[in-house]
Amino acid sequence: MELTMAEKCGGSAGKERLRQCVPCCLGALLAVLVTGLHRSGAMVFAMGIAGWKPFAAAFFGGLAVLGAALVLFYVREPFGCFPEPRRLRWRLRVAGAGALVAAAGWLAPLPLLAAGALTGAGTGFLLLAWLDWFAARTMAFRFAGVGAAFAVAAAISVALFYAPAPLVPLAAIVLIAVSWLGLLVPAQETFSMEVAHPDGEGLSPCDRLRSFSVGTWRPLVGALITVFVFGFTWDTDMMRIALNSDAPLAYEKVAAMILGAVLFASLGRFAHHGGDAQRVLFNIVLPLMVLVFVIRPYFLDMPTGALALTLLGVLRELGFALFLGAAWIAVADAARESDVSVGFGAGVLLVGFGACGLSGMGATYFLGPLASYLGAILFTLYLIVIAIVNAPLVEGGSAAPVPEADAPGDLEAAIARHCEALSAQWALTARESEVMSLLARGHSYPYIAKELVVSENTIRTHVRNVYRKARIGSREELIALIHQQTAQ
Repeated sequence: MELTMAEKCGGSAGKERLRQCVPCCLGALLAVLVTGLHRSGAMVFAMGIAGWKPFAAAFFGGLAVLGAALVLFYVREPFGCFPEPRRLRWRLRVAGAGALVAAAGWLAPLPLLAAGALTGAGTGFLLLAWLDWFAARTMAFRFAGVGAAFAVAAAISVALFYAPAPLVPLAAIVLIAVSWLGLLVPAQETFSMEVAHPDGEGLSPCDRLRSFSVGTWRPLVGALITVFVFGFTWDTDMMRIALNSDAPLAYEKVAAMILGAVLFASLGRFAHHGGDAQRVLFNIVLPLMVLVFVIRPYFLDMPTGALALTLLGVLRELGFALFLGAAWIAVADAARESDVSVGFGAGVLLVGFGACGLSGMGATYFLGPLASYLGAILFTLYLIVIAIVNAPLVEGGSAAPVPEADAPGDLEAAIARHCEALSAQWALTARESEVMSLLARGHSYPYIAKELVVSENTIRTHVRNVYRKARIGSREELIALIHQQTAQ
């Protein structure tokens, strides 16, 4: 019996190690995106910016059309409620259809506009399947997985930069196939996408959408602005600003993706030990990157040495990577927490990326070099909005101040007292009350899961039940209610 149990444990550990490597297959898909869209991509380098622009514009158009279709299809659908084996088959079918469409875009003798649209739509289906795979994993794994994908994409994109141009489309097909094969591995052996509210009716569609928006707007809006900036800086000839090109630009991109991989891996370890990695990324790292985008256009107007130009380029590419990775993680997490379908979340990402990419490329025709200042203005407004939204949360989510006479111990007792009152008012179970009390003290999901000796997925289910009974849609609203009563 002991040998059998050991074999089972060894087999389980082996499967989990295999899952740890699966995000490398997502990295293969990211490498295809870099090859076809980035200014230093192999195809852009081979055909020139002007020659490849129709493909890039049509790619963004394909993403936008598919994303809009997904949003309309999934807008009222709750999170999937069927077990992992059925979910695995669904992922493989969606990704398989996407892989075939994307392969046709790369290989079929079509005009660049048609090829780009097909490749964009096919890539969108693959991203939908991968987002669903990531949604079934823990927060720590999501961060580590994004880091691994960035590292693999950086290595492959370097190899493709030096590959002969006729071989690049064939290499893209192989990488697309690899990204599909990665989805053959189940997201989690025993994980089931169970119904979020087994004891009653779930959140209304409006509550689900509100909760999803609260959990994703900061990284998602930042990512959309970065894609817009990416679009209007795509044609460096029309922008007439100082940017590196060809090999230097390619290595800026690689250096930035490696730095992004290290940062996401570090945040993954932080989340694994109970830290709130999302809060660190959203409230510290991303605002710093926004400052880079705000000040960068003014530096480019001044005489700049090669080293400074390269440093600004690396920071720019790092900002792209961090915002896109943060939006990916936030949407995967919000789909679980807010009971919104992953298909809806993927649709929002795709339609936003496609529309912003196209808008950025179009802005270049009308504004020329002045478009770079438009990006700085958008990021400045973004910072201002974040500061305004976060201001009341610093005071506990309420405009009313906490009485100064309260000692820390008194405040803890008041929080516990009001959590108990709200638990009775909302008819919470004992476990839901415990989870709410820990949330009110600012603890992260991983920490609460360890404290209560349950899985992180169970904590999310309890939190969703609390939202439903309290008729709220986000953690911020829950904390604000608790601290508002505490401050009275």
